[in-house]
Amino acid sequence: MNFTRFAKKIEGLQYLADKMELSGSRVRRYLMQSTFCTRPDILQTDFDILQKALDILSVPGSMPEVMQLRHLFTQVHDIQGTLHALKEQHILDEVELFEIKYFAALCTDFHKVCGLLGFHYENLHDLQEVQRLLDPHGAGTVSFYLYDCYSQSLSRARELATSIDPDREPEKWNSIQDRIREEELAVREMLSTKLSGMYPLLRDNFDRIAHIEIWFAKANLAKRYGMVRPCIAVNGPDDAVLCIENMINPQIADTLGTINKEFQPVSVTLKNGPCLLTGANMSGKTVVLKTLALIQTLTQFSFFVPAQSASIPLVKDVFLVIGDKQDQYRGLSSFAAEMLQLDRIMADIRQGIRLLLLVDEPARTTNPAEGAAILCALVEFLEHYNTMSLISTHYGDLGLSCRKLRVSGFNPVQVKGRLDPLMMNEYMDYSLTEDKEGSVPMEALRIARLLGVDDAFIESAQRYVK
Repeated sequence: MNFTRFAKKIEGLQYLADKMELSGSRVRRYLMQSTFCTRPDILQTDFDILQKALDILSVPGSMPEVMQLRHLFTQVHDIQGTLHALKEQHILDEVELFEIKYFAALCTDFHKVCGLLGFHYENLHDLQEVQRLLDPHGAGTVSFYLYDCYSQSLSRARELATSIDPDREPEKWNSIQDRIREEELAVREMLSTKLSGMYPLLRDNFDRIAHIEIWFAKANLAKRYGMVRPCIAVNGPDDAVLCIENMINPQIADTLGTINKEFQPVSVTLKNGPCLLTGANMSGKTVVLKTLALIQTLTQFSFFVPAQSASIPLVKDVFLVIGDKQDQYRGLSSFAAEMLQLDRIMADIRQGIRLLLLVDEPARTTNPAEGAAILCALVEFLEHYNTMSLISTHYGDLGLSCRKLRVSGFNPVQVKGRLDPLMMNEYMDYSLTEDKEGSVPMEALRIARLLGVDDAFIESAQRYVK
């Protein structure tokens, strides 16, 4: 499972990828192909590397070298075609030989700058042998030329060509030019043969430079959003605990920032088994689910996370089910698409796949009686398989014994006069509290009244409230 797959199903992940300062599609390809990691030892090593990159970016005195490193990233050409030709032992042309020479010189520069920064990860292989081969005179130039010293036959042919006047002796001139091309082909074949033996080092350096750029892009992202290193929860599979303090959603926070508003951080703790999340409309339940999914996914792709602190148990997969989209390609309603998605997820759970499941108001589009029944069956299933999950719902008083959380919700105390709809968020408390009662908050009519909706209509609606 790679980054591309998760970016399609976890909202906000692609947004952060687009915010990363990557030099181009070459490096983005490496990011998109990175894998969802389930091994704590690998993640801890990755977090060590990322922390070092972040420490470097946080030291003002390192900025000259950091800027030099960023410039070097932009100078790396996508030479995958040339590297493939080497691997297949093809004869390189002069442009391809130039690409190899230029890349080897860049590797030397990268090694020097990373050394100055104290970044001793993704260490590059020494390519001096490549440089000596393609720069036999040690001139230090980045251009490439088939030097006479590569072949005495080539040197003699070129020398002979200088003594021939092509206008007076065209046949002789054409003959010597054919000979020069043959000798140059022989030289390129010799160089290509020697370089093909160095292919593993060249390929590995090409990969490592992309990884270095990604580490610093991740660090810059962490610095921008105040992200922290997550702790990997070491609990056993039966007593895993996810605990996040003051998490934020970067995409929503950025949107709020454009209108001079701030995202209210939210804390949450989950254990194995289902947990219900209740709250009125506009209370942020969906945002909680999206942010949890994002933080779990970021952790297992070796990112720091947007929170004050986070302890994250590792899972095999993350599912965010928001049943408000039709499957247009299959002609399915939103309800049908949601039910089929949940069915596939439950099949994975039955097979013992450990996952984090986040569901936003399941069966919201069907009739309330059946919707409540589907919710109860889902909770029963998740309890049976001890699956860490958070399910938002409007259904209350269902007699379910699972843990329940509630969004604190609307606080009308500070409202003076009629409520301005654009100021609604000013009176919302998005923090989560333990809910012992299990009833769904009934705030809709109160909010409607404060918004100035006709009193007679409100009174009429009130008579139908049970």
